Amino acid sequence: MKQTFISASIVAMLSTGAIAGNIDTPTADSVIAPPPTSTVTDWSGGYVGLSYGFASGDYSFTSAPSGRDMDDGSLTQLFGGYQVQRGALVYGGELAFGSAQDTVVTGFPNAQVTDMIDLKGRVGYASGDFLIYGVLGYTMSEYSNTIKWDIGGINYGIGVDYAISDNFVIGAEYLIRDLSGDNPLGTNIATIDFDTISVRAIYKF
Repeated sequence: MKQTFISASIVAMLSTGAIAGNIDTPTADSVIAPPPTSTVTDWSGGYVGLSYGFASGDYSFTSAPSGRDMDDGSLTQLFGGYQVQRGALVYGGELAFGSAQDTVVTGFPNAQVTDMIDLKGRVGYASGDFLIYGVLGYTMSEYSNTIKWDIGGINYGIGVDYAISDNFVIGAEYLIRDLSGDNPLGTNIATIDFDTISVRAIYKF
């Protein structure tokens, strides 16, 4: 009788262990974190803005081919443009109207560049909230030296924009303008190198 009881106990213990061994312990699924994604500002669409630039350069004339320096002055402009974005590539056009101040030939206070219009094509690379771009275009201006005449030529340069928010942008731009024009009287030809370093405030639509 005692052996029968011991045998039954052993069988019961083995049965319980077998059942327990067959129970699968639930395991939590491993969570795979998504890779971090970088955000790029949307630069597409229209914009308007105001710029203020520090101007410098030099003049040369048919009657003075050795050239003369230009006193440091300034250039204030209103501008507007439109951009298209394809991934990190951003391109578009811009038109700027402005007026130069104190940009006179050294020693000749009546000889100066006045009104200025810049037509610019822009191509840039967007990275985060920054846009680095190059500029190539055409400038039309007016030169005054007792009489006024039109001057014009290519412009080119580089710039950078930084998006403060979805609508507001600040930036800086360096632009070189190679300008020339004939005196209406046919007595002189002006060749002007007009350079500006500008700070820009922009509103995006």
